[in-house]
Amino acid sequence: MFIDSVINITITNVAFAIRLLKSPIGITTNRPNRERWAISLKLGGKTFYTINGKQILSDALHPVILPKGCSYSWKCVEPGECIIIEFEALESACNIFSFKISDNSYIVNAFKKIEKSLNLKNANSRLECNYQLYGILLFLIKSVKTEYVSKDKKTLLQPAINYISEHHYDCSITNDFLADICGISTVYFRKTFEKVYGTSPIKYLHNFRINKAKSILESDFESINQVAASVGYSSIYHFSKMFKLYTGKSPTEYAKASRT
Repeated sequence: MFIDSVINITITNVAFAIRLLKSPIGITTNRPNRERWAISLKLGGKTFYTINGKQILSDALHPVILPKGCSYSWKCVEPGECIIIEFEALESACNIFSFKISDNSYIVNAFKKIEKSLNLKNANSRLECNYQLYGILLFLIKSVKTEYVSKDKKTLLQPAINYISEHHYDCSITNDFLADICGISTVYFRKTFEKVYGTSPIKYLHNFRINKAKSILESDFESINQVAASVGYSSIYHFSKMFKLYTGKSPTEYAKASRT
């Protein structure tokens, strides 16, 4: 389990909280490139998610977190109510997070509060929803009994993390280059990176660059081309495409919204 990815989630908005009944039995549904994060809990019955050839159980004591950007399939094998909280976050990941809990009442109660706040839509709704959602994440993190990723592996990857942080504007960064400065093979570098950070090195790099670009767009800048170059994109087309992929808005739209 890539627990670091859950710990570091930065929630920006709770989109909705829904209840699903009467899911079709035995039908496999594919979900490519999920557009937002979700927490799913079966209150009855069983559903199996499949990702990267691995099957993951979801039932009353096995909630799952479905990250933005991951592709998977799911199949209901036993009918029962399912509650889902969909939310926006800055990060993305490529694996489903599964948890084993002894009691789901905390999640159910928090879901009801989120559901109520979304329905009321008052001045405090967004804050209340985020508060309850962070509470669920903390509850799930505390339920984890598996060991954290070895600190040695984080230390091994630190040169790459440091380089991205200090030289994100370098448009020539590749997996091969990052692996080389860590002193390991590219295959092992990518595998270890995904295990530690829950995402690929390149997705991590794009996410870092886009967050830097957002800060610039919220400040003073001369042109979108200047912003693109400042965060490591030699092509304004590529920058705009990646920015919209990670934020849902074009750079220009984001800049205008930050000034309203």
